Amino acid sequence: MLINKSINLKYPYHLAQRHTAPKGLYFNFLTAEDPILCTKDQYIASKKIGSHTFLEIAGTFEEDWNFNICNSQTALWMAFQFHGSSSIKGFNQSTLVHQQYLGYFNTDQEISYQIKSGKVAMILIGVEIEDSSSLALEWNTLQLDRLQVTQVLATEKIGYRIRKVLDLIQQTKSSAYSLSVRLQFYTSNIIELYHRDLTEQRKSAQQEDISLLHRAKAYIYAHYMDEGINIQCIAAALLTSERTLYRVFKDNGLTVNSAIQAIRIYKGREMLRTSNDSVDMIAFRLQFSTAKYFIKTYIHYFGHTPVVERKLHNAKYNFDDED
Repeated sequence: MLINKSINLKYPYHLAQRHTAPKGLYFNFLTAEDPILCTKDQYIASKKIGSHTFLEIAGTFEEDWNFNICNSQTALWMAFQFHGSSSIKGFNQSTLVHQQYLGYFNTDQEISYQIKSGKVAMILIGVEIEDSSSLALEWNTLQLDRLQVTQVLATEKIGYRIRKVLDLIQQTKSSAYSLSVRLQFYTSNIIELYHRDLTEQRKSAQQEDISLLHRAKAYIYAHYMDEGINIQCIAAALLTSERTLYRVFKDNGLTVNSAIQAIRIYKGREMLRTSNDSVDMIAFRLQFSTAKYFIKTYIHYFGHTPVVERKLHNAKYNFDDED
């Protein structure tokens, strides 16, 4: 069933005899013509108002089902899950559960929204985007990637501020003149709050990344002489994933192996200055495969060989003694 030229509903049940809409519906501005399915236990309705589309799903469903959305032009969709669970087919990060919401851009690709069986209550608000650059200029977290046909953004909890604006949308009644203007205003407020939530999430993630980086470096410094130290054992010790650890180091222009090597080579310089151990012994203790590789790495970091390092340090030490 095609809805408003943008929503194609694929519903696995035979459409039951139409009933009066159940109590507790969300959008008060929906009219008798808007429901697509209206049974005793299930209700689906959609309405397009200007450049905005509002979709409401509520009820208890006996099996999983789906509906498809296809935009005639690029749109930003906001999905709010009050009960139940849903996801966009093919996008693992799009799963929503109780009291969560997310946004996603979709261009001209038909996407399949999958709804889990059980009690479901959710709404979707779609906004046609004519100028994505102006959108990103005002809300820099909402950057449209033209290389992605569908771009799913981060999931957030439905907090107090979001709920207050949703309440205003919910209470808005159908009117001949002001309905479109009010809904556009409230939807802009929703987008603004989503931008703030995304910004806070990024800041929190950055702080967590910095903390993880410091903890990883501390672990490496404590275990740099271990023969088997690698990204796997560091991730396991810090209770994180190898993928996350790799990303955190990469975001700071590093790799785990380069960090291990840097700590070892600086420790090697310290050993050259404070011990009489041979270069071969220092290379062996620091887990370098060969003394030749240790020397080559040392030159890369400090611009001279370990032997020159020791001579320079001894010369400085002797000069200080003479003073």
